Amino acid sequence: MSAESLVKAHTASNEMEALSVQAMLEAEGIESALQSRQIPMYDGIARVFNPVWGYVLVRESDRGRAEDLVKGFLESLEGGEADDPDEEER
Repeated sequence: MSAESLVKAHTASNEMEALSVQAMLEAEGIESALQSRQIPMYDGIARVFNPVWGYVLVRESDRGRAEDLVKGFLESLEGGEADDPDEEER
C-alpha cells in the first residue's frame, strides 16, 4: 500500500467478517489492511474489555467508496436468506 494515511472503513466483530470484507474490497479494486485488536492467549478475558475483533483499514482517499461497499455487502448478507423463494416453502 502507498504512504497515504490509512483510515478505518469497518469495525469487524470477528476475524471471518474482517477477512470477508477485505476480500470484497479487493475484488472491487480497493486495497485494504487488517488491524487486529486481539491479545493472543487472552481470548475470553480480553473480549470482555475489547468486544471487537479489529478494523479493516483503507487509504483515506478510498474511505467513502469503501464504506458504501461494506454497507451494501453486509446488508446483502443479512437479507440474503429471505430472498431465497425455496426457503419460504420449507
